[in-house]
Amino acid sequence: MNKILISAAMVASLAFTAADKLTGRWETKPSSKGNVTGIVFKPDNSFEGYINKKPFFSGTYTLKDSIFSFFDNGCVGVQGSYKIIYFSNADSVRFEYISDSCDRRRDGISRMVLGRVNKSTE
Repeated sequence: MNKILISAAMVASLAFTAADKLTGRWETKPSSKGNVTGIVFKPDNSFEGYINKKPFFSGTYTLKDSIFSFFDNGCVGVQGSYKIIYFSNADSVRFEYISDSCDRRRDGISRMVLGRVNKSTE
C-alpha cells in the first residue's frame, strides 16, 4: 500500500512540474532604450505583462506538452501558438512561432528571451 501511495505522489508531482516551470515572474534584459518587459504567469493560467513595471497586457494561456497557446488584450480574439523552449536549467525561455495572425505580437515575441526572476529579488 505504501508503494502505491509513494508512486501516486510521484506521478502527481510530475504532473504539476511542467506547469510550475512556467508559473512565476519572468523578465527580459533591458533593451537598448532601457526598457524591461516582464510577464507574470499565474497558476490559474492567466498572465499579466508589463513594461518597466507598468501594466501593459494581460490574457489567458494553455500549456500542453511544449505548445503555449494564448489570447491577450493586445490582439483581442486572436490566438497565438508558440513552442516554448526552456534553456539554462529552465531559468530562461524563448518562444518559437507556430501560428499567430497578430503581426505586432508575433514580431515582439519572436525576439523575446525571458529569464526567471528569483522570488527573493521580486
